[in-house]
Formats: sequence, structure tokens, C-alpha cells
Amino acid sequence: MGESKSDVHSWLRDFLEKRKIFQYKLEVAGKTSKGDGYLGEVTFVKISTFTDRIYHLVIKSAKQSVELRKQTPIEEVFQREMYVYTVIMPAFTKFQEENEVEHIFDNFPRCYGVYNKDRKEAIILQNMKSLKYDIHDRKTPQNLHHVAIVFKNYARFHALSIAMKRQQPEIFKNLTKDMTDLLSQFVIQAGMVPGMFSDFKLARELLKEEDPVAFRKLDFNENDIERALCKVSDLPDGLSVILHGDCWNNNMMFAYENKDKTQPSNMAFIDFQLSSVGSPICDLSYYLYSVADESVLQYFDLILQSYHYHLTNFLLEMGETNTGVTLQDLRRHWFLYGKFGIAMAPFILKIELSESDEVADLVQGAESGHIGDTFNVELKNKDEYNYRVKSVLKHYASFIDK
Repeated sequence: MGESKSDVHSWLRDFLEKRKIFQYKLEVAGKTSKGDGYLGEVTFVKISTFTDRIYHLVIKSAKQSVELRKQTPIEEVFQREMYVYTVIMPAFTKFQEENEVEHIFDNFPRCYGVYNKDRKEAIILQNMKSLKYDIHDRKTPQNLHHVAIVFKNYARFHALSIAMKRQQPEIFKNLTKDMTDLLSQFVIQAGMVPGMFSDFKLARELLKEEDPVAFRKLDFNENDIERALCKVSDLPDGLSVILHGDCWNNNMMFAYENKDKTQPSNMAFIDFQLSSVGSPICDLSYYLYSVADESVLQYFDLILQSYHYHLTNFLLEMGETNTGVTLQDLRRHWFLYGKFGIAMAPFILKIELSESDEVADLVQGAESGHIGDTFNVELKNKDEYNYRVKSVLKHYASFIDK
């Protein structure tokens, strides 16, 4: 266990003092499972006060391994998430209030405070589970209802950047000037690109006989994959936004009104450690290719149209009479930047479909000196993996005209 009860008390000190809570009962109510967080620990905390007020909190704390910190940008990713919660999101909320937005985009947990001392970074957040939000089972593809609500909320989140960039360009420029691409820094610094290319190459090989046209179109080398992983923040057409960044299954939660949990009524994004600036398609392709199978991908045109509808509607609500983003722009961006999702998918699907005894341990990998090989495992769910990865590779190949 990376943290102690005294760490938890240290992290919560400011939170408690600000609320003048001096008498309380603190319960550490559990942690996430192995494989749900690679650079940090997630601790669930319940605080009961003597005024009968109860706080359900999540504390995300950085792993302390010296070797892991040398080989990955842990401090930077925690500071990035702190920045998004304490600077970006309040700026977006203020911007929406100034534009008199009726339904403000707030699909993320409330941040109650951050701790950034003595190399023990921590973020204190609202526990969305207490509001009946759940993470979708990572081994099961998300259905069309889930994908639709996520695309709708990505549209609203991305629209905020577009509108603010037009109406308050200096503020937006200042907000984003230090938002470097931490995901590419992470995979390059940790020596993970060769392994990710190997995953892609093996996935592409599955198409050789089944779909030789797609196989030929996806003739990418290791440099192509590394370039695809490096986001471009200053795009020629200006269609760059603040990104969620790490869009796999476990970084979003869903609320349901129906017991069978097939149709979410709301959703929230819960991890902004790899947030940066780039094409909105970086978020969309990473998300879609890591959660969807053929039953959803067949509706891609409708899904993208829905994203465009919600994007333009929210821009109009924020006073943008000329939204300036066409469906054709989004399709062009998918061809140009959807390769990011394809570079991520073979690797991420491996993580999502792994059994608990196959889950990688980054600390162990770092301390053995082979962090780049940590995810090099043979999956038990190989048939499901092959089916899923072939579906997404074929989908992206359909955008390549050669």
C-alpha cells in the first residue's frame, strides 16, 4: 500500500479546515482493483461529521516508486490533472455563465482540493459512486446508447474550447500555453513505442487474408505509429481543442435509471491526467476504437452526425452564429488524426480484456528496468481481442483512399 492513514489525514487537512470540520469520523472505504490505475492509487473515503453531513470522497494519489518516477512523467500528469480541475474547468464554467448557458457542461466530479508537497501528489474528488454512477465493465463493448451519450458530452466539452478561442482568444491562449502532450511523452519516455508498434503489427497481420485491401492500406511502420501518438496542437485549420486525453473505458462513469444498465441517463469524465490540446478526433477515435465492436461501428455515420449536431447546437447556445465546423471537416480530421486511435487501440484493448492475473504492474516493470515490456502478455481472451481489434482496424482503413 503506497499511502498510510497519516497520508490521508494530510491530504484532507485543508479540505476539513476550510469547512471548519474539527470533529469527524474518517473511514477508508476501499480502493480500486489492480489494473484500474497505473500511475496512482485511488482511495475511497467517507467523512461523517457531527452535524450529520457526510462526504463521500475519492483521493487519487501518485505512486511513490523512485524508478517509476524516473521512467514516467508521474509528477507532470498529476499536476496536469490538478490544473484541469482547478483552472480549466472553473474557467469553462465562468465562460458558460457569462454566455447564460442553460445547461452548463459539468460532466466531471467536483474537485475539493489538491495536495502537492513532498512528492506526494494527491487530488480530492467527489465520489461519483455516491451519486449512483458506475464504470462500465471494461471487458464488455459499450453499446450504442453509451457511445451516443459519450459523443454528445465530448461535443459539448470540445465546443467550449472552440467558442472560448473565438470570443476570448487571449484567455484561451493563456490557459493552454503549457498544456504539452503528456501521453506521447509518457509512451516515449517509458520506452513503450516498440511494444505498441508490435501490438499494431500483430493486429494488422490478422487482416492479411481476411481483408487484404485493409491490410495494404494500414502499412504503417514504427515511425508512423510514433508520429500518430504525438498530437499536433496548432492545427492549420484551427480546429484544436482541450482534450480529455485518456479516453479508455475506465476513465468515464455512467448513471442509469433502468436496472439493466443498457441505457445511461448521464455520464461523467473522471480522469484528466493526459489532457492536452489537439484535434477533437484524438478523443473520439481513442474512445470509439477502445470501446466499440462491429455492432456499434456500423452506425459510425450517425454517431459522427450526432456529435456534429451537439457541437453546433452548443456553439449556437454560446453565441456563435457561424459555427464554422462542418461534418466534412470532422470526416477529414478522422482521416488525418484518427490514426491516433488506431495507434492506441491494439494496446488499450489488451488492457481492457485482460484478466486480473494478467494485469500489468508498472512499478514492478520499472524496478526490473523493463517497463516497456510490462504489457507484453498473452491474453486468455484472445478470440475476443482479435475480433475487436480487427473491427477497428477495418473501420479506420475505410477512411484511407489508396
